[in-house]
Amino acid sequence: MKGIRKWMAAGLAVVMAGVMLTGASAVFADEANTDVSGEVRYAYWDNNQTPYIEKCIEEFNKVYPNVTITLEPNTWDEYWTKLEAAATGGSIADVFWMNGPNITKYANGGILMPIDDMIEEQGIDTANYPAGLVALYNIGGAQYALPKDFDTIGVWYNKAIFDEAGVEYPTDDWTWEDMAEKAAALTKDDGSVYGIGAGFDTQAGIYNTIFAAGGCVISEDKKSSGYDLPETMAGIQCWIDLQEAGVSPSEASLEETTSDTQFLSGRLAMYWGGSWFLGAVKTSDLMENIDVVELPSLNGKKATVIHGLGNCIYVDTKVPDAAKAWVSFLAGETANLISAETGAAIPALAGTAEAWVESTPEMNLKSFITSSEEYSYPYPASANTAEWNTYEADCLKKAFSLDVSVEDACTELAGKMNEVLAAE
Repeated sequence: MKGIRKWMAAGLAVVMAGVMLTGASAVFADEANTDVSGEVRYAYWDNNQTPYIEKCIEEFNKVYPNVTITLEPNTWDEYWTKLEAAATGGSIADVFWMNGPNITKYANGGILMPIDDMIEEQGIDTANYPAGLVALYNIGGAQYALPKDFDTIGVWYNKAIFDEAGVEYPTDDWTWEDMAEKAAALTKDDGSVYGIGAGFDTQAGIYNTIFAAGGCVISEDKKSSGYDLPETMAGIQCWIDLQEAGVSPSEASLEETTSDTQFLSGRLAMYWGGSWFLGAVKTSDLMENIDVVELPSLNGKKATVIHGLGNCIYVDTKVPDAAKAWVSFLAGETANLISAETGAAIPALAGTAEAWVESTPEMNLKSFITSSEEYSYPYPASANTAEWNTYEADCLKKAFSLDVSVEDACTELAGKMNEVLAAE
Protein backbone atom coordinates (compact mmCIF):
# COMPACT_ATOMS: atom_id res chain seq x y z
CA MET A 1 0.00 0.00 0.00
CA LYS A 2 2.83 2.38 0.83
CA GLY A 3 4.26 1.93 -2.65
CA ILE A 4 0.91 2.79 -4.17
CA ARG A 5 0.62 5.89 -2.00
CA LYS A 6 4.02 7.15 -3.16
CA TRP A 7 3.06 6.46 -6.76
CA MET A 8 -0.13 8.50 -6.37
CA ALA A 9 1.58 11.26 -4.42
CA ALA A 10 4.19 11.72 -7.12
CA GLY A 11 1.49 12.40 -9.67
CA LEU A 12 -0.38 14.77 -7.41
CA ALA A 13 2.80 16.71 -6.72
CA VAL A 14 2.83 17.58 -10.40
CA VAL A 15 -0.65 19.01 -10.12
CA MET A 16 0.10 21.01 -7.01
CA ALA A 17 3.32 22.39 -8.42
CA GLY A 18 1.48 23.99 -11.29
CA VAL A 19 3.77 22.80 -14.06
CA MET A 20 3.60 24.27 -17.53
CA LEU A 21 0.51 23.41 -19.53
CA THR A 22 2.39 22.83 -22.75
CA GLY A 23 0.99 19.95 -24.76
CA ALA A 24 -2.08 19.53 -22.58
CA SER A 25 -4.51 20.33 -25.38
CA ALA A 26 -5.35 23.30 -23.20
CA VAL A 27 -6.07 26.09 -25.63
CA PHE A 28 -7.99 25.61 -28.83
CA ALA A 29 -7.50 27.56 -32.04
CA ASP A 30 -9.47 30.77 -32.49
CA GLU A 31 -10.87 29.56 -35.81
CA ALA A 32 -13.95 27.34 -35.71
CA ASN A 33 -13.60 23.76 -36.93
CA THR A 34 -16.60 23.08 -39.15
CA ASP A 35 -15.26 19.78 -40.49
CA VAL A 36 -16.25 17.84 -37.39
CA SER A 37 -19.99 17.34 -36.90
CA GLY A 38 -22.55 15.11 -35.25
CA GLU A 39 -24.46 14.55 -32.02
CA VAL A 40 -22.47 13.32 -29.01
CA ARG A 41 -24.47 11.77 -26.19
CA TYR A 42 -22.71 12.47 -22.87
CA ALA A 43 -23.67 10.41 -19.81
CA TYR A 44 -22.71 11.22 -16.22
CA TRP A 45 -23.97 10.57 -12.70
CA ASP A 46 -23.78 13.87 -10.83
CA ASN A 47 -26.45 16.40 -11.77
CA ASN A 48 -24.72 18.99 -9.58
CA GLN A 49 -22.07 19.18 -12.31
CA THR A 50 -24.57 20.06 -15.03
CA PRO A 51 -23.86 23.83 -14.80
CA TYR A 52 -20.14 23.13 -15.31
CA ILE A 53 -20.84 20.87 -18.28
CA GLU A 54 -23.20 23.41 -19.85
CA LYS A 55 -20.49 26.07 -19.66
CA CYS A 56 -18.06 23.63 -21.24
CA ILE A 57 -20.49 23.05 -24.09
CA GLU A 58 -20.78 26.78 -24.65
CA GLU A 59 -17.01 27.14 -25.01
CA PHE A 60 -16.65 23.91 -26.97
CA ASN A 61 -19.20 25.04 -29.56
CA LYS A 62 -17.17 28.16 -30.26
CA VAL A 63 -14.60 25.82 -31.74
CA TYR A 64 -16.89 23.01 -32.94
CA PRO A 65 -20.16 24.71 -33.93
CA ASN A 66 -21.42 21.67 -35.82
CA VAL A 67 -21.20 19.27 -32.87
CA THR A 68 -24.22 18.91 -30.59
CA ILE A 69 -23.64 17.64 -27.06
CA THR A 70 -26.73 15.93 -25.63
CA LEU A 71 -26.61 15.52 -21.86
CA GLU A 72 -27.76 12.34 -20.10
CA PRO A 73 -27.55 12.93 -16.34
CA ASN A 74 -28.35 10.10 -13.93
CA THR A 75 -28.24 9.29 -10.26
CA TRP A 76 -25.36 7.06 -9.15
CA ASP A 77 -27.42 3.85 -9.06
CA GLU A 78 -29.27 4.64 -12.28
CA TYR A 79 -26.02 5.35 -14.09
CA TRP A 80 -24.47 1.93 -13.59
CA THR A 81 -27.73 0.10 -14.17
CA LYS A 82 -28.22 1.90 -17.48
CA LEU A 83 -24.59 1.49 -18.50
CA GLU A 84 -24.71 -2.24 -17.85
CA ALA A 85 -27.92 -2.56 -19.84
CA ALA A 86 -26.59 -0.36 -22.63
CA ALA A 87 -23.35 -2.31 -22.84
CA THR A 88 -25.24 -5.55 -23.41
CA GLY A 89 -28.03 -4.04 -25.49
CA GLY A 90 -26.03 -1.70 -27.70
CA SER A 91 -27.68 1.62 -26.79
CA ILE A 92 -24.86 3.42 -25.06
CA ALA A 93 -23.74 7.05 -24.83
CA ASP A 94 -20.86 8.14 -27.05
CA VAL A 95 -18.89 9.62 -24.16
CA PHE A 96 -19.40 8.77 -20.51
CA TRP A 97 -17.81 8.96 -17.08
CA MET A 98 -15.74 6.09 -15.71
CA ASN A 99 -14.16 5.34 -12.33
CA GLY A 100 -11.45 3.07 -10.99
CA PRO A 101 -13.64 0.24 -9.69
CA ASN A 102 -15.24 -0.29 -13.10
CA ILE A 103 -12.62 0.60 -15.72
CA THR A 104 -11.12 -2.89 -15.99
CA LYS A 105 -14.50 -4.54 -16.43
CA TYR A 106 -15.57 -2.29 -19.29
CA ALA A 107 -12.15 -2.13 -20.95
CA ASN A 108 -11.78 -5.91 -20.97
CA GLY A 109 -15.40 -6.20 -22.08
CA GLY A 110 -14.66 -4.39 -25.31
CA ILE A 111 -16.91 -1.42 -24.51
CA LEU A 112 -14.28 1.32 -24.39
CA MET A 113 -12.26 2.86 -27.21
CA PRO A 114 -8.49 3.03 -26.68
CA ILE A 115 -7.55 6.72 -26.96
CA ASP A 116 -3.78 6.51 -27.39
CA ASP A 117 -4.06 7.70 -31.00
CA MET A 118 -6.25 10.63 -29.92
CA ILE A 119 -3.74 11.60 -27.25
CA GLU A 120 -0.93 11.64 -29.80
CA GLU A 121 -2.95 13.43 -32.47
CA GLN A 122 -4.09 16.15 -30.06
CA GLY A 123 -0.62 16.59 -28.57
CA ILE A 124 -1.87 15.83 -25.06
CA ASP A 125 0.91 15.38 -22.51
CA THR A 126 -0.25 12.86 -19.89
CA ALA A 127 2.54 14.06 -17.58
CA ASN A 128 0.29 17.03 -16.85
CA TYR A 129 -2.15 14.80 -14.97
CA PRO A 130 -1.73 12.83 -11.74
CA ALA A 131 0.41 9.82 -12.61
CA GLY A 132 -1.62 7.48 -10.45
CA LEU A 133 -4.87 8.47 -12.10
CA VAL A 134 -3.43 8.20 -15.62
CA ALA A 135 -2.24 4.70 -14.76
CA LEU A 136 -5.63 3.86 -13.24
CA TYR A 137 -7.19 4.21 -16.69
CA ASN A 138 -4.44 2.34 -18.53
CA ILE A 139 -5.45 -1.28 -18.94
CA GLY A 140 -3.13 -3.78 -20.62
CA GLY A 141 -0.93 -0.99 -21.92
CA ALA A 142 -3.77 0.95 -23.58
CA GLN A 143 -5.16 4.27 -22.35
CA TYR A 144 -8.95 4.31 -22.09
CA ALA A 145 -9.56 7.64 -20.35
CA LEU A 146 -7.91 10.86 -19.27
CA PRO A 147 -8.45 12.10 -15.71
CA LYS A 148 -11.25 14.63 -15.41
CA ASP A 149 -10.79 15.48 -11.75
CA PHE A 150 -9.64 14.09 -8.43
CA ASP A 151 -11.30 14.10 -5.05
CA THR A 152 -10.62 13.59 -1.36
CA ILE A 153 -12.91 13.54 1.68
CA GLY A 154 -13.59 16.18 4.35
CA VAL A 155 -16.15 16.96 7.04
CA TRP A 156 -18.69 19.57 5.97
CA TYR A 157 -20.43 21.34 8.84
CA ASN A 158 -23.30 23.76 9.40
CA LYS A 159 -22.07 26.75 11.37
CA ALA A 160 -25.60 27.87 12.25
CA ILE A 161 -26.29 24.61 14.08
CA PHE A 162 -22.98 24.88 15.91
CA ASP A 163 -23.75 28.48 16.89
CA GLU A 164 -27.21 27.61 18.17
CA ALA A 165 -25.79 24.82 20.33
CA GLY A 166 -22.85 26.91 21.51
CA VAL A 167 -20.36 24.37 20.16
CA GLU A 168 -16.99 25.49 18.79
CA TYR A 169 -16.32 24.85 15.11
CA PRO A 170 -13.99 21.96 14.27
CA THR A 171 -10.40 22.62 13.23
CA ASP A 172 -8.05 20.74 10.93
CA ASP A 173 -6.17 19.26 13.88
CA TRP A 174 -9.18 17.67 15.60
CA THR A 175 -9.53 14.03 16.65
CA TRP A 176 -12.24 11.39 16.33
CA GLU A 177 -13.00 11.89 20.02
CA ASP A 178 -13.45 15.62 19.40
CA MET A 179 -15.90 14.85 16.62
CA ALA A 180 -17.88 12.38 18.70
CA GLU A 181 -18.17 14.88 21.55
CA LYS A 182 -19.36 17.62 19.22
CA ALA A 183 -21.85 15.24 17.60
CA ALA A 184 -23.34 14.48 21.01
CA ALA A 185 -23.58 18.15 21.94
CA LEU A 186 -25.21 19.02 18.62
CA THR A 187 -27.86 16.28 18.66
CA LYS A 188 -31.32 17.42 19.79
CA ASP A 189 -33.45 15.19 21.97
CA ASP A 190 -36.49 15.60 19.73
CA GLY A 191 -34.67 14.12 16.73
CA SER A 192 -34.94 17.28 14.64
CA VAL A 193 -31.15 17.65 14.43
CA TYR A 194 -28.43 15.02 14.67
CA GLY A 195 -24.75 15.73 15.17
CA ILE A 196 -23.59 13.65 12.22
CA GLY A 197 -24.64 11.18 9.54
CA ALA A 198 -23.04 7.82 10.38
CA GLY A 199 -24.66 5.57 7.83
CA PHE A 200 -22.94 2.97 5.66
CA ASP A 201 -20.70 4.60 3.06
CA THR A 202 -17.46 3.35 1.58
CA GLN A 203 -15.56 6.16 -0.15
CA ALA A 204 -16.83 8.95 2.11
CA GLY A 205 -16.98 6.82 5.24
CA ILE A 206 -15.45 3.51 6.28
CA TYR A 207 -12.57 3.40 3.78
CA ASN A 208 -11.05 6.47 5.42
CA THR A 209 -11.28 5.13 8.96
CA ILE A 210 -10.11 1.67 7.89
CA PHE A 211 -6.89 3.19 6.55
CA ALA A 212 -6.54 5.48 9.57
CA ALA A 213 -6.89 2.46 11.88
CA GLY A 214 -4.11 0.64 10.01
CA GLY A 215 -6.35 -1.78 8.14
CA CYS A 216 -7.01 -2.32 4.47
CA VAL A 217 -9.92 -3.17 2.22
CA ILE A 218 -7.97 -5.35 -0.18
CA SER A 219 -4.40 -6.63 -0.11
CA GLU A 220 -1.81 -4.89 -2.23
CA ASP A 221 -1.57 -7.90 -4.57
CA LYS A 222 -5.40 -7.84 -4.97
CA LYS A 223 -5.66 -11.47 -3.90
CA SER A 224 -7.30 -11.26 -0.49
CA SER A 225 -9.81 -9.21 1.47
CA GLY A 226 -8.70 -7.08 4.38
CA TYR A 227 -12.05 -7.20 6.15
CA ASP A 228 -11.04 -10.01 8.48
CA LEU A 229 -8.19 -7.92 9.93
CA PRO A 230 -8.78 -6.53 13.44
CA GLU A 231 -7.54 -3.11 12.32
CA THR A 232 -10.11 -3.01 9.54
CA MET A 233 -12.87 -3.98 11.95
CA ALA A 234 -11.74 -1.23 14.33
CA GLY A 235 -12.03 1.29 11.52
CA ILE A 236 -15.65 0.27 11.02
CA GLN A 237 -16.55 -0.08 14.70
CA CYS A 238 -15.99 3.63 15.34
CA TRP A 239 -18.95 4.38 13.04
CA ILE A 240 -21.14 1.81 14.77
CA ASP A 241 -20.28 3.50 18.06
CA LEU A 242 -21.82 6.71 16.71
CA GLN A 243 -24.96 4.84 15.73
CA GLU A 244 -25.22 3.24 19.16
CA ALA A 245 -24.68 6.61 20.83
CA GLY A 246 -27.74 7.98 19.01
CA VAL A 247 -25.91 10.96 17.48
CA SER A 248 -26.84 9.91 13.92
CA PRO A 249 -30.07 9.05 12.15
CA SER A 250 -30.59 5.31 11.81
CA GLU A 251 -29.25 3.35 8.87
CA ALA A 252 -32.84 2.95 7.63
CA SER A 253 -33.36 6.71 7.75
CA LEU A 254 -30.12 7.37 5.86
CA GLU A 255 -31.00 4.79 3.23
CA GLU A 256 -34.36 6.47 2.71
CA THR A 257 -32.92 10.00 2.69
CA THR A 258 -29.18 10.18 2.12
CA SER A 259 -26.78 12.01 4.39
CA ASP A 260 -26.04 14.76 1.89
CA THR A 261 -29.74 15.50 1.49
CA GLN A 262 -30.32 15.49 5.24
CA PHE A 263 -27.32 17.78 5.72
CA LEU A 264 -28.52 20.32 3.16
CA SER A 265 -31.98 20.25 4.72
CA GLY A 266 -30.49 21.32 8.06
CA ARG A 267 -31.03 18.01 9.86
CA LEU A 268 -27.34 17.10 10.20
CA ALA A 269 -24.71 19.31 11.79
CA MET A 270 -21.83 17.42 10.15
CA TYR A 271 -21.49 15.38 6.98
CA TRP A 272 -18.52 13.37 5.72
CA GLY A 273 -18.41 14.12 2.00
CA GLY A 274 -16.09 14.54 -0.93
CA SER A 275 -14.70 17.65 -2.53
CA TRP A 276 -17.29 17.10 -5.28
CA PHE A 277 -19.99 18.17 -2.78
CA LEU A 278 -19.01 21.82 -3.26
CA GLY A 279 -21.23 22.04 -6.33
CA ALA A 280 -24.30 21.09 -4.29
CA VAL A 281 -23.29 23.45 -1.49
CA LYS A 282 -23.01 26.37 -3.89
CA THR A 283 -26.59 25.94 -5.03
CA SER A 284 -27.93 25.45 -1.50
CA ASP A 285 -29.79 28.04 0.57
CA LEU A 286 -27.46 27.07 3.41
CA MET A 287 -24.23 27.97 1.61
CA GLU A 288 -23.35 30.95 3.81
CA ASN A 289 -23.55 28.70 6.88
CA ILE A 290 -21.44 25.84 5.52
CA ASP A 291 -17.71 25.24 5.80
CA VAL A 292 -15.44 22.20 5.65
CA VAL A 293 -12.55 20.82 7.67
CA GLU A 294 -10.04 17.99 7.34
CA LEU A 295 -11.00 14.53 8.56
CA PRO A 296 -10.29 13.95 12.24
CA SER A 297 -7.34 11.80 13.27
CA LEU A 298 -8.04 8.33 14.60
CA ASN A 299 -5.57 7.16 17.24
CA GLY A 300 -3.19 9.86 16.03
CA LYS A 301 -3.42 9.00 12.32
CA LYS A 302 -5.25 10.65 9.42
CA ALA A 303 -6.28 9.04 6.15
CA THR A 304 -8.45 9.96 3.20
CA VAL A 305 -9.43 8.06 0.10
CA ILE A 306 -8.36 9.71 -3.14
CA HIS A 307 -9.98 8.97 -6.44
CA GLY A 308 -10.72 10.62 -9.76
CA LEU A 309 -13.02 10.35 -12.75
CA GLY A 310 -12.17 9.88 -16.41
CA ASN A 311 -14.03 10.43 -19.68
CA CYS A 312 -14.36 7.38 -21.93
CA ILE A 313 -15.52 6.90 -25.52
CA TYR A 314 -17.78 4.07 -26.63
CA VAL A 315 -15.81 1.81 -28.95
CA ASP A 316 -18.60 1.66 -31.55
CA THR A 317 -19.65 5.31 -31.47
CA LYS A 318 -21.07 6.55 -34.76
CA VAL A 319 -19.38 9.92 -34.27
CA PRO A 320 -15.77 9.11 -33.33
CA ASP A 321 -14.30 12.42 -34.48
CA ALA A 322 -16.87 14.46 -32.57
CA ALA A 323 -16.50 12.24 -29.49
CA LYS A 324 -12.72 12.60 -29.54
CA ALA A 325 -13.03 16.37 -29.92
CA TRP A 326 -15.31 16.54 -26.86
CA VAL A 327 -13.06 14.33 -24.70
CA SER A 328 -9.99 16.28 -25.76
CA PHE A 329 -11.71 19.55 -24.86
CA LEU A 330 -12.73 18.24 -21.44
CA ALA A 331 -9.10 17.31 -20.79
CA GLY A 332 -7.86 20.80 -21.64
CA GLU A 333 -7.22 24.00 -19.75
CA THR A 334 -10.50 25.71 -20.60
CA ALA A 335 -12.68 22.91 -19.22
CA ASN A 336 -10.44 22.37 -16.20
CA LEU A 337 -10.61 26.04 -15.27
CA ILE A 338 -14.40 26.01 -15.68
CA SER A 339 -14.49 23.03 -13.31
CA ALA A 340 -12.40 24.99 -10.83
CA GLU A 341 -14.35 28.22 -11.04
CA THR A 342 -17.78 26.60 -10.79
CA GLY A 343 -16.66 24.38 -7.92
CA ALA A 344 -17.73 21.25 -9.80
CA ALA A 345 -14.64 19.26 -8.77
CA ILE A 346 -10.91 19.63 -8.23
CA PRO A 347 -9.60 19.66 -11.81
CA ALA A 348 -6.95 17.12 -12.73
CA LEU A 349 -4.88 19.23 -15.14
CA ALA A 350 -1.67 20.60 -13.68
CA GLY A 351 -1.85 24.18 -12.48
CA THR A 352 -5.63 24.42 -12.17
CA ALA A 353 -6.33 23.01 -8.69
CA GLU A 354 -5.50 26.30 -6.97
CA ALA A 355 -8.21 28.01 -9.01
CA TRP A 356 -10.69 25.57 -7.45
CA VAL A 357 -9.59 26.62 -3.97
CA GLU A 358 -9.76 30.30 -4.87
CA SER A 359 -13.23 29.91 -6.38
CA THR A 360 -14.72 29.94 -2.88
CA PRO A 361 -12.26 31.80 -0.64
CA GLU A 362 -14.67 31.91 2.29
CA MET A 363 -14.40 28.14 2.71
CA ASN A 364 -11.52 25.97 3.90
CA LEU A 365 -11.17 24.17 0.55
CA LYS A 366 -7.41 24.02 0.90
CA SER A 367 -8.05 21.18 3.35
CA PHE A 368 -8.84 18.87 0.43
CA ILE A 369 -5.54 19.68 -1.27
CA THR A 370 -3.60 19.23 1.98
CA SER A 371 -5.13 15.81 2.52
CA SER A 372 -4.34 14.73 -1.04
CA GLU A 373 -0.69 15.61 -0.53
CA GLU A 374 -0.14 14.38 3.01
CA TYR A 375 -2.30 11.35 3.86
CA SER A 376 -4.18 10.00 0.85
CA TYR A 377 -4.81 6.38 -0.10
CA PRO A 378 -6.00 5.25 -3.55
CA TYR A 379 -9.57 3.98 -3.86
CA PRO A 380 -9.55 0.19 -3.31
CA ALA A 381 -10.28 -1.69 -6.52
CA SER A 382 -9.67 -4.92 -8.39
CA ALA A 383 -10.78 -6.42 -11.69
CA ASN A 384 -14.30 -7.17 -10.45
CA THR A 385 -14.80 -4.51 -7.79
CA ALA A 386 -18.50 -4.12 -8.50
CA GLU A 387 -19.27 -7.67 -7.37
CA TRP A 388 -17.56 -7.44 -4.00
CA ASN A 389 -18.92 -3.91 -3.54
CA THR A 390 -22.34 -5.55 -3.54
CA TYR A 391 -21.25 -7.90 -0.76
CA GLU A 392 -19.85 -4.93 1.18
CA ALA A 393 -23.26 -3.30 1.22
CA ASP A 394 -25.15 -6.52 1.92
CA CYS A 395 -22.98 -7.51 4.88
CA LEU A 396 -22.01 -4.20 6.44
CA LYS A 397 -25.42 -2.57 6.31
CA LYS A 398 -26.53 -5.26 8.78
CA ALA A 399 -23.87 -4.01 11.20
CA PHE A 400 -24.84 -0.37 10.61
CA SER A 401 -28.46 -1.34 11.29
CA LEU A 402 -27.20 -2.79 14.60
CA ASP A 403 -28.54 -6.23 13.68
CA VAL A 404 -25.18 -8.04 13.81
CA SER A 405 -21.75 -7.34 15.24
CA VAL A 406 -18.99 -5.76 13.18
CA GLU A 407 -16.93 -8.92 13.60
CA ASP A 408 -19.70 -11.16 12.25
CA ALA A 409 -20.43 -8.83 9.34
CA CYS A 410 -16.76 -8.50 8.40
CA THR A 411 -16.07 -12.21 8.68
CA GLU A 412 -18.96 -12.99 6.35
CA LEU A 413 -17.86 -10.25 3.94
CA ALA A 414 -14.22 -11.38 3.87
CA GLY A 415 -15.28 -14.91 2.92
CA LYS A 416 -17.49 -13.74 0.05
CA MET A 417 -14.95 -11.19 -1.15
CA ASN A 418 -12.16 -13.75 -1.19
CA GLU A 419 -14.24 -15.97 -3.45
CA VAL A 420 -14.63 -13.10 -5.91
CA LEU A 421 -10.92 -12.28 -5.83
CA ALA A 422 -9.98 -15.93 -6.35
CA ALA A 423 -12.02 -15.99 -9.55
CA GLU A 424 -10.49 -12.83 -11.03
